[in-house]
Amino acid sequence: MKDSNKKQFYKKVTKEDMAVYGKPSVVKVVNNQIELAIKLWKRKLKDSGQIELLKERKEYIKPSTKKRKQKQQAKRSLERKRMFDN
Repeated sequence: MKDSNKKQFYKKVTKEDMAVYGKPSVVKVVNNQIELAIKLWKRKLKDSGQIELLKERKEYIKPSTKKRKQKQQAKRSLERKRMFDN
């Protein structure tokens, strides 16, 4: 008689096992380890920059507003440089 309570042991799953070549944002689930697949998928999306792109496109920003923010950011960085150089 086999014990049905015994835990199944699988070999350690690597990123290469879950990768689908030719499709950068696709992950394969191996040995029913959905948590690892989700973790790898989130990492792939973050590294590819798709999440940031979606957040930026959530609302339209006028070109003049973009320029204004860029100038303000440049001013701030210049002031910080001057403050830390002294």
